[in-house]
Amino acid sequence: MADIVLVNPRFEVSYWGLEHALKLLGKKCNLPTACLPLLAALTPGDHCVTIVDENVEEIDYDRLARADIVGLTGMSVQRRRMGCSRWSVARG
Repeated sequence: MADIVLVNPRFEVSYWGLEHALKLLGKKCNLPTACLPLLAALTPGDHCVTIVDENVEEIDYDRLARADIVGLTGMSVQRRRMGCSRWSVARG
C-alpha cells in the first residue's frame, strides 16, 4: 500500500482570484480543483490518498516527507508557488 499525497498550490492574490470577496461570502476558494479528487477516486483502494489544497489549508511539509508519493498539480499562474515542491524534495 502506498501513502500518496496530492497537492494543489495556492494561487497568488490577483483580481481574478477574488480573494478579498471570498471572505465576504464565507468561502476559502472560488474554483476548487477537480483533478485531484478524480485522481484519488481512480487510485486503487489499497492505497491511502490525501489531498492538500493550499488555497484551503497550509501545506504540512512533514506530512509530505512521510509520503511514498507526492503529486503536484498546478497551472501557469501558480508557477511561483509550485517552487514549494523543490523545498519539500530537498527536505526529505
